[in-house]
Amino acid sequence: MTECFPLTISYAQIAVFDPDLENSFNAWNQRHYTQGFSWREGSVSFAVPDGNAAFVEVLTEQEDSQLSAEPTRVILVPFDVPQDRLVIGSVMDERTTVFGAGKYQLTFELLQGGVQGDKAYEKFIRLTFAKSDAPVFEIKLADAEMNVDLPIDMNAVPAR
Repeated sequence: MTECFPLTISYAQIAVFDPDLENSFNAWNQRHYTQGFSWREGSVSFAVPDGNAAFVEVLTEQEDSQLSAEPTRVILVPFDVPQDRLVIGSVMDERTTVFGAGKYQLTFELLQGGVQGDKAYEKFIRLTFAKSDAPVFEIKLADAEMNVDLPIDMNAVPAR
């Protein structure tokens, strides 16, 4: 079920969330900025610096990526899909995706952009969902804007 689509990034973030969640976007504190994501049950936002034109690829663990660029950030978080759908988007642009309900290890990869089809994108974003009974929080690859020396903050609150 590979799904690919362009997405306009606003407020330097991409979010994955339960469509029935009230106040679906998260507030960010200083630690969230330095770790590159803001997480709470039902909603996770990942920081996407530098630019607003992104190409997003959504995969399950069995599928191969069409994006060949190397990631500059790799972040793993737990994500529960309570129904058969979720939303991937930003404040100005979003897409509802049909997805199997369950508990997943969600891997966010930020890649350098390039040309996809006949259009240039500033960033590529790969989101991989792997079924997991014990998903974890992990910053696997950090760039210079991130700080991995502090504990991960897993306690975001809804944005108002």
